[in-house]
Parts: sequence; C-alpha cells; structure tokens
Amino acid sequence: MLSKKWLVGFVIVLTLFLIIAVIMNERYSYYKSSKKPSNTYLHKRIKKYKVQGIDVSHHQGVIDWDEVKHPDMNQLLAFTFIRATVGTENDSQFKSNWKGAGDHGFARGPYHYYWSNVNSTIQANHFIETVTLVKGDLPPVLDIEDVSNIQDKKSLRKGLKNWVKIIEAHYGVQPIVYSGEAFYKDVLRSDPFFKKYPRIWIANYNGVEAPRFSWDFWQYTDRLPVSGIQTLVDGNVFNGSQQEFNKLLVP
Repeated sequence: MLSKKWLVGFVIVLTLFLIIAVIMNERYSYYKSSKKPSNTYLHKRIKKYKVQGIDVSHHQGVIDWDEVKHPDMNQLLAFTFIRATVGTENDSQFKSNWKGAGDHGFARGPYHYYWSNVNSTIQANHFIETVTLVKGDLPPVLDIEDVSNIQDKKSLRKGLKNWVKIIEAHYGVQPIVYSGEAFYKDVLRSDPFFKKYPRIWIANYNGVEAPRFSWDFWQYTDRLPVSGIQTLVDGNVFNGSQQEFNKLLVP
C-alpha cells in the first residue's frame, strides 16, 4: 500500500514538473516553441503610441544591445525596464543589461520583483544597495504579482506602501507600480493609496483597446520578437508624448 501511494505521489510531482517545463519553454524561447511571436505591435491600437519600449531580465540571457531595435522599422524603442532585484537577491544579468542599455541610448529603469512574504524594508534596502540612478534614468519600479500566504491583503498593501515610501525618500523620485490588470483591480485598487497612485504600469495581453484604469505604461504583449534578444520579450508603450515621457526621467 505504501509503495502504491509513493508511486502516485511521484507521478503527480513529475506531471507538475513537466507542465511547468512546457510553460517556461513556451514563454521564454520562441525558437523552440511551436507558438509564433506576436504581431500585436503592428495593430493600430498599439502603433498610435509614440513612445515604446521593452523590459528584460536574466530570462532573456545575454543581450546584444548593438542589435536591439523595434521589430517595426517605423517605430523606435525608446526605453527599457531592467530587473535589478528579486526579493533579497540580484538579477544575474542586471549589471550587464544596465550598462548595455545605457551605452546604447535607451532610457532605462530598474525594477524590483517583490516577494510578498519578505519584509518590505529589507527588500527596499537591498534594492538601494544594488541600484544607483543618474540623470535621464526612469524611476524605480515595484513589480507586484503575488499575494502572500502568511499575511492578508491589507498587510501586504501596507508593506508595498512602505517599500514605495522608502524608495521615494532615497532617490527623490516617485516609483512606478507594476501589476497585472486583474491583480491591480482585485488586490491594490481597494486601497485609496493605489487607486489614486499617479504612476501605474499595467500588464494586459488580452487584445483590449487599452487598460481599463488610468495608466502610464502598458505591457501589451509578452511575445515581442526583438533582434539581439534570444527570447521573446515584453512589449510596452507609454501613455503620452515624448515630452511627457521626458518629465518622468530623473532630473
């Protein structure tokens, strides 16, 4: 009986591993995936935005920044958000990506992937130790995608607000908050602080005309093919003019 239970457990674990492996393969390597890169960037609802960019992390591997350009020859990639930290750890490609993007004229912004079960002050301090901003950089980004299994949503929001306040006090610029549209609606927007937060970056890949809430940046696809990058990458647009975009940059 014990042997049978062990076998069933092993099959379940193996199945879950295979499912995760398939998802990761499809998400991060379009050369090996049967799915095609998205041509969403050619749609009128996307092309109308004049300021466009991408975001990258170690998942994109080593990037050849000499080759990075928009897949639509009529558009320019003006900015890139670069993952700097994950909880209390560093993104392994941050230093390389940060230098590469800066050397090639991209407006670059560092982002922090928030661990919902880890103290917010510790995470903020680690980000500060890792990231130095200079004139022309984009503000830091707080990337929140997961709820906590050890605290309620109210407590989670309290930690997020604490992270934002620490980062703003240190860098002198107000951070940008990134989240999926559903997560923003269900978890963040019930708090007046986030409902009225002036700098929001929303992810929604569902073919909508635009996110339903007020936003500054919109991540409209996770399947943008970009030369110089080995994997598909996230495509983003800024909701405003080049002049309005420039006002966001670190003075």
